[in-house]
Amino acid sequence: MWSRAARPLRFALTGGLAALVQLGILHILTARRWPPVQADVVALLLSTQVNFVLSYLYTWRDRRPRVRTPRMALTRWATYQGSVAGTALLNMGVFIVARADLHTLAASALGTAVAAAVNFIAGDRLVFRASAAAIPGCSGYGGHAPRGLAAARVAVDRVVPCPEEG
Repeated sequence: MWSRAARPLRFALTGGLAALVQLGILHILTARRWPPVQADVVALLLSTQVNFVLSYLYTWRDRRPRVRTPRMALTRWATYQGSVAGTALLNMGVFIVARADLHTLAASALGTAVAAAVNFIAGDRLVFRASAAAIPGCSGYGGHAPRGLAAARVAVDRVVPCPEEG
């Protein structure tokens, strides 16, 4: 269960649990007569935080920095929030379009599923990548300067020694 090959399964379990949290909150809010779009926004925002915690502790646990500080956790959290902002818009777009033909919960589940594929790639290559991959001179760096949110993480990741050095 902890192998690299099992990561997609861990991702699916974590995402599935977060999706159930989202759908549960959505159901509760719509049962209380909240407008479906606003209810889904709140449900998505809350379930995203659940997903981050589960991803950090379970799905990508082998990629946590060796040196753990509140600043490093906050930086990873902020990077995660930035990456899921785009997929949240994708999720909501699918939900709004699909809701014309599907039940509210089914439309939300479809939006979640579509966004999940993009979230896995972002988690693997940006948010939860191995810390050494962001440090110039480490073998995982590949000689390319990081850009965007990845560049913001470099300053924090530099305090983690390269596996070859450490």
